[in-house]
Amino acid sequence: MAQNDCDVQIKYIYDLPFLERAELCRLLNQANKWVELAGRYMNFNDLTIEQLKKHKNPTDELLTKWSHQNHTIVELFIALSRMQHYKSMLTLKPFVDRKYHVLIGNRNSNISRLVHRKEVGLNSKDLKIGSQNFNQVHPVQIEDPKVVINQSDNEEGTKILNRQPEPNNGFIPSNSNNLLAPSSVPFPNAAPTLRPVISTTKIDNQLVFTSVDTTLPQVSYDELARATNGWSVHAILGKGGFGTVFRGTWKNTQVAIKRIEQRGSATNERHAIQLQQSLRELKILDSYRHDNILSLYAYSMGDDAPCLVYQFMPNGSLEDRLLLRRGTKPLSWLQRHEIAKGTARGLQFLHTIGDKPLIHGDIKSANILLDKNLEPRIGDFGLAREGAEKDYMKVSRIHGTRPYLPHEFLHDKILSTKIDTYSYGIVLFELATGLAAYDGGRPENKFLKDFMDSQEERNLLFLKDDKAGKENEQVYDNLIILGKWCSNRLSKDRPEMVLVLQKIDEL
Repeated sequence: MAQNDCDVQIKYIYDLPFLERAELCRLLNQANKWVELAGRYMNFNDLTIEQLKKHKNPTDELLTKWSHQNHTIVELFIALSRMQHYKSMLTLKPFVDRKYHVLIGNRNSNISRLVHRKEVGLNSKDLKIGSQNFNQVHPVQIEDPKVVINQSDNEEGTKILNRQPEPNNGFIPSNSNNLLAPSSVPFPNAAPTLRPVISTTKIDNQLVFTSVDTTLPQVSYDELARATNGWSVHAILGKGGFGTVFRGTWKNTQVAIKRIEQRGSATNERHAIQLQQSLRELKILDSYRHDNILSLYAYSMGDDAPCLVYQFMPNGSLEDRLLLRRGTKPLSWLQRHEIAKGTARGLQFLHTIGDKPLIHGDIKSANILLDKNLEPRIGDFGLAREGAEKDYMKVSRIHGTRPYLPHEFLHDKILSTKIDTYSYGIVLFELATGLAAYDGGRPENKFLKDFMDSQEERNLLFLKDDKAGKENEQVYDNLIILGKWCSNRLSKDRPEMVLVLQKIDEL
């Protein structure tokens, strides 16, 4: 591939050509080098790695998983540099800017010089959990809380991390000073704006909270340890890059407790980003309360590990139920209709409650959780952002899960409520067909949106999820029609969620 002197157009891992991807997989499959890449440099947990080992081409599956988090070829190039896997780097060399070529063979000195802070973005994506509430809001400015990191004696000064600064020549400068504290959002007749300033200090090389402002009750780490029977392995609900989620009993109530952990290979700055996402979620769930949004009961800071305490969702995620994981029963058509309706209700609330809409940014079946009555709750607000008062705004970085994101966000970085609408449309397709949003077994149409668009009208009938039964089958047609409307390629042709909810109410 020819490369001129200007910057190479940013390419994501899913854009990597077939032949180069195949060669990369061949190199990393040798001696299972992909395992080191997955665990140490991509922060995938042991359970995920064991699942990947079952695949015929584990590196290809690994790249697929990482690409869903919108990681770039440059980020992969840097991770391979840290591994000192230079043969693989040569495969990617034509697709990265020339300034990164010095990383091939020059090891740590060049890594530090070029990407002192770039490592923060390698994998700050968390796993998820879900909700319940009271149709009221205490407005807050949804910006990243300030995290103060007291450096060790051999490090200079004190770093203040807030939101990611604008990119500068493809990477973030280590001495950026344009990191501002959150400001208030003008809500008429609103309660005072919460402005959490979260301080941390480093003890035994671990970041520890020292203060946080919120209306939620704070509980001790020891109390939550007792609630989970000493953080028993039998209480684990899931693991991710952020840490571990446990099931527990707290105040005679079933809860899910997210324990935020710094993994062995994680840097202080990357861990700070993980904390920021959790604290953003704390602010939002403390302030935006609704029947279809996750309930957050309490938090714990300043002890062994920060923790968030959520309402327990006994029926798991919508993704789990559609895929019949853990022997669950199939959802009926009427149940699917109600789940679609409840999710739309929660989204329109977020989009309309304030002067500026709150955009979730990561709507997918894994982030829609189901209570004991199968009522949906929208969870995982770690990537949520405030939108513009009018239509849309440009952003410097994209976050989310690739199969659920529209073209204008992935390629033009245009942020609007229509991103959530598009993602919701993909969820409707999942509800209708029972198919996954991404499936490598569909070689020409791995993404569900592309697969649905490729089908002729007369063939859509054969995609109906038969597991839902025969009763109320007309729900299938409604889900397909609404799904196509919401997932229009052009954002101007997608409806706002208020209108979507009105249409569902009419069905």
